[in-house]
Amino acid sequence: MAVIISADDIKKKLSNYSPDKAEQFHRESAKIADREFENKLKDADFREVILMSGGAASGKTEFLATHLVNRKSCLILDATLSTEEGAGIKLKKIIKAKKKPVIYAVIPDDLKRAFTAFLHRDRKFSDAHFYKTHSGSRRTLLWIANNYPDVEMNIVESSYKKGKRLQFSKLKFDSRYLLISYLAGLQMTEAGIIEKLL
Repeated sequence: MAVIISADDIKKKLSNYSPDKAEQFHRESAKIADREFENKLKDADFREVILMSGGAASGKTEFLATHLVNRKSCLILDATLSTEEGAGIKLKKIIKAKKKPVIYAVIPDDLKRAFTAFLHRDRKFSDAHFYKTHSGSRRTLLWIANNYPDVEMNIVESSYKKGKRLQFSKLKFDSRYLLISYLAGLQMTEAGIIEKLL
């Protein structure tokens, strides 16, 4: 089974944590997750390291639980990957540790549906967190595609049909150029996301 590091799981172990105050614990849990990630990178048993990417409530954790958890010799960081700086630091550390970096990005087919899910989660964050993580993760994916041509990137679309569970479809691209074109078309500013949700 894969070893998974999740800031959301770490939050639950912090003193005085409650889901309705999740945002107040986010910085601390993210720092702990980064430290754990660095320590686990030293483990010789891991051949590949998966970085999850996608905005809040996009379906990353569900995809991980249903499609990735049983991977062997694998370390997974369940995060949004919403800044180029953070992604760059992690990728450099993975490459320095002589592991194979792999990106799995989950993109919702409908931002309004994802936003509704975000509003109804137990873990409460401000609306700004939704806008920031969706805009930032898309920007970061395009940056990785352009600056790390050898890094494997998997794009998964999440969708929901009434009465069924969240569905996932892996998108296929015949070339890096087509992947970059797709990611370029996916770009949205935070203001653009707000406008789309109105």
